[in-house]
Amino acid sequence: MNIVIPVMSLHRGGGCRVITEMANGLQAYGHQVSIVMVEHGRLEYDVRVPVIRVPDLTPESLPQADVFIPNFYTTVMPAYQSRKGRVVRLSNGYEPLWVPDKQEAEQTYRLPVPILAISRILQRQIRQATGRPSYLVQPGVDSSVFRRYPEVPRRRNRIFFIYRAESHGYFYKGSADFFRAMERVHQVVPDVELVMVSTDRVDIQTDLPFQLAKADTDREMALLYASSDLFVSASWFEALCLPALEAMACGTPVVTTDSGGVRDFAVPGENCLMVPPRSPELMARAILRVLGNDILRERLRSAGLRTAARWTWQRFYRQVDAALASALAAS
Repeated sequence: MNIVIPVMSLHRGGGCRVITEMANGLQAYGHQVSIVMVEHGRLEYDVRVPVIRVPDLTPESLPQADVFIPNFYTTVMPAYQSRKGRVVRLSNGYEPLWVPDKQEAEQTYRLPVPILAISRILQRQIRQATGRPSYLVQPGVDSSVFRRYPEVPRRRNRIFFIYRAESHGYFYKGSADFFRAMERVHQVVPDVELVMVSTDRVDIQTDLPFQLAKADTDREMALLYASSDLFVSASWFEALCLPALEAMACGTPVVTTDSGGVRDFAVPGENCLMVPPRSPELMARAILRVLGNDILRERLRSAGLRTAARWTWQRFYRQVDAALASALAAS
């Protein structure tokens, strides 16, 4: 099939990674795939399909296609209104939960087009809000990059966190909750080392001592996971939470909030410690448990490695290819 994927940007982040992998995987499965991206959009992933730049995503700017796979709500309507090909919508998260244009975003889920959803909770959210079913396609990790690095020393009491700024719309990532938890941790473990990466290019608002690391590539990110004693996710809600899965693949224990999609692979007490969202005190206790218990750390590390080994991009490619065939046949 001739498949066109319209996007605004492919900057570093979980949703854009999923789109990139989907494009590359469908191409590997023998489809003719291209990405249409606005001129100002950032391209920060290894895209192995043609990228067509356009001034704006409009029905007129899109080429003919057998299938369009839009993802973010702003890309759905141009594809649907173009009438230049069938539309199958990929959902990396239910946008009405966080975007300002909630009604506009919700209406795109009511269009008569099939939906691919990346987690079971996302499927439930879409069905509860719109009554629409969806096809499950679960992302994975690249085990050639996100893996154990025996040659990299793991820093005792080093905690790794990915910062996303509230001022950029990422209020739901729980950064303020994490910082409150870390204030408590720092009181108990004064030599705790906080390492963060940020893609938002803003000042990080905390009085805690921290190191801002550079991670422009997957390998740099993997080495940060691998050198840390613990990875923490503080999100209020997530469609999946790929960083927690990447951390597991690198043999790094995980403390995470019960953010929804993480439940597809995270089992509390088995391969992670899990706390309710917006609970800094409980998060601090969980962090301190992991830092202070060698046996628990090793148990979480081993279970996390086993979990991540099952979550491959190859499985995702198979699911997407099969879901596309089923969706198009049914519609």
